[in-house]
Amino acid sequence: MTTRRRRGAWWALMTAFALTGGLAACATGPDSPAPSATEIQTIMATLGPSPLFAGLDPGDRWLVVGDPSENRVRMAVDEGLPAVLMATGADDLILGRRIDQHLLAAPFLTWTWKMSPHAPPYHPVRIAVGFADTSRPLDPKDVTLRRLPDGVRVLELVWNDKALRRGTMDMPHDGGPARYTVRGGEEALGKRWQEGIDLVSLHDRAWPGLSTSHTRIVFVAARAVPAPPPRPGRPAPAALLSDLRLTR
Repeated sequence: MTTRRRRGAWWALMTAFALTGGLAACATGPDSPAPSATEIQTIMATLGPSPLFAGLDPGDRWLVVGDPSENRVRMAVDEGLPAVLMATGADDLILGRRIDQHLLAAPFLTWTWKMSPHAPPYHPVRIAVGFADTSRPLDPKDVTLRRLPDGVRVLELVWNDKALRRGTMDMPHDGGPARYTVRGGEEALGKRWQEGIDLVSLHDRAWPGLSTSHTRIVFVAARAVPAPPPRPGRPAPAALLSDLRLTR
């Protein structure tokens, strides 16, 4: 399939999602109430059916930044498998879980994603992982993640517009997250990819002066950063995400 045909197929899929009633759980419209905490938990359980993500201390562990009620987060079925459709908007949107897990005890992160066309360089939907050297540095009452405690460092796992950027690590000079390009390129858009990365290795690359002997994972989240408005008649950049897991 050519890149043009693949892009057209993605837009057709997104339009079908928007116009049909096939999206459940958190699909909302202008007159619909905001998703309940249970619905949001259903979304995140879909992103990771493991003890680290499902059923443990939901009141303390869920992270919700932004408003998921503006048709930006929807349950979907992709190739017969449950997934979360997450789209960009004017504001940051983060759905994730607080975690208190030693990095060396759960060093591998796996997930699947299918990405829409997007403006360069990075797709606005990505995976964010927080690290710290103390246990539970995140206040359970703080769901913003906008003022992280000192010592919390963030790695974003991103999709780049250029396939040749795969495997590169970018360290912004403004103190923002480290960004590791997992995959990219127009020819890969609209396909379902299963990913697996070694967080210890990436942590060592991003922060080579810090030992991982005491490093803990303090959150894992799906994040959609603000992006320019799409052209008329085109949907906002989005991604289908599923099966986000930490493993040993």
